[in-house]
Amino acid sequence: MTQRIIILGAGRFGLHLATRLSEYGCEVVLAERSAERVKELAEDGYHIFEMDVEDEDALNELGVAEADVVVVSIGENLQGSVLATLALKELQAKKIVTRALDAKHAQVLEKVGADLVVLPSRDMAYRLAERLRDNARDDRHPLLGGYQLAEVRLGPALANTTLVEAKLPQRFKITAVLVTRSSLKGAPEVLEPSGELTLAEGDRIFVVGKRENINSFEAEFGIKR
Repeated sequence: MTQRIIILGAGRFGLHLATRLSEYGCEVVLAERSAERVKELAEDGYHIFEMDVEDEDALNELGVAEADVVVVSIGENLQGSVLATLALKELQAKKIVTRALDAKHAQVLEKVGADLVVLPSRDMAYRLAERLRDNARDDRHPLLGGYQLAEVRLGPALANTTLVEAKLPQRFKITAVLVTRSSLKGAPEVLEPSGELTLAEGDRIFVVGKRENINSFEAEFGIKR
């Protein structure tokens, strides 16, 4: 079943999120106060409404209670994001995700009912720090105990090799959890990491393991840039 996601605020963060979610096949609805911005994005093909995103009646009319997720992306307006979150809580939105500017703002949003608060600048900085520390070519997400979830784009060395033949757990003590492959349709094709899956150059393989083991794997089999 297609997820319906409403994004309140069509700034850079909201628009990037809407674009990516649409690529993943989600039904995305944008809401924005600026009439000029709404007109511009509607002409670009976005499903967008002009409205005051702090107005409880307008949010109710938009159908926030029926959406799978509502994202409050008006982080620059601290008061507005808090009021919108309060209104969504009152309307019993299923899941409320909010964008915060700093830790104090995040604490307030959590207290008024946000299910998930993101700090884009901090989170991006942490992820960049992981990549720079290890000179990694692709994205890294720190987990617990020195483990990471890493995205590695494969070079030619593992092309036409199955995951069983690659022996990642035995050779590098890492586990493949997902593989994606470029598709002519635009959105990447998501592949189950079964042992029989034949890898191809350019595949993006998501692995979990200790950072030093992932570094060794990427150095040997990652694409050279």
